[in-house]
Amino acid sequence: MKNLLFILLNLSMSSSFFVQCQPKKDALIMKTEDTEFAITPCQITYKGKELPLGKPLDAWIQLLGTYSRHTGRGYVWDSLGIAINDWEANHEYVKELYIFFVNLDSKVGQAGKLQFVWNEYYILSKEEEESLLKSTIRNKPYTQEELDQSREKMLKKKPDYIYPFTPYIQTVNLQGAPVKSGMSLNEVNKERSKIKGLEKMGYWDNDGDWSRDSGSTTIKTGEFREQKDHSSICPNQDYWYYITLRYSEGELEYLKISYELYEK
Repeated sequence: MKNLLFILLNLSMSSSFFVQCQPKKDALIMKTEDTEFAITPCQITYKGKELPLGKPLDAWIQLLGTYSRHTGRGYVWDSLGIAINDWEANHEYVKELYIFFVNLDSKVGQAGKLQFVWNEYYILSKEEEESLLKSTIRNKPYTQEELDQSREKMLKKKPDYIYPFTPYIQTVNLQGAPVKSGMSLNEVNKERSKIKGLEKMGYWDNDGDWSRDSGSTTIKTGEFREQKDHSSICPNQDYWYYITLRYSEGELEYLKISYELYEK
């Protein structure tokens, strides 16, 4: 009986040791076919087809169909939750792709805190309307009719902005790690930490305030990226993709991919 217990104990310990010493499984790395968008610094695909960054608008229409709207900042596909711009390349080719995870209907959007409508687009909350209806900051309180007209006037501006009417709600494969609507920066970096070779996404200090906070993960508003340089890792290509995440008031706003040519 003692021998049997000794054997069972050893088998149990060996099994436990084997499980604990197993390396991280490849299942942690998302496969390209698992998502619509698969993104690396060297290749961007949508439903298995390479996206034509660096090519004219016509190539995008051929792949995605006609765009929904054209704003001063770019071309928008409302049903897909994406937008592109070619104006930074003098309309010769598409320079940037945006995947928007929120739009103007979101809480942060209605508060006027999204990047491209900062303090331009603002929808009063019910609490703010109730306060104005009782306010004495002018000779007479605001009327509900005035507030309704103000809201309608603001809502009519929505098509003028680059934000899609429908945000992107599916998961994006970013270098093998998931990124999706509602994920905090900490959650994004936690997923990235599971994959060997990926760095955390840290703050890109491009605001010129000399605060030297590049790499920070506690800032609530700004663009975040890997801190290492990817500009020479793509073999047999004269270009690479610059990838950033934009957070506004702690909310994931968009994922941006920029087409960059190697400097000669």
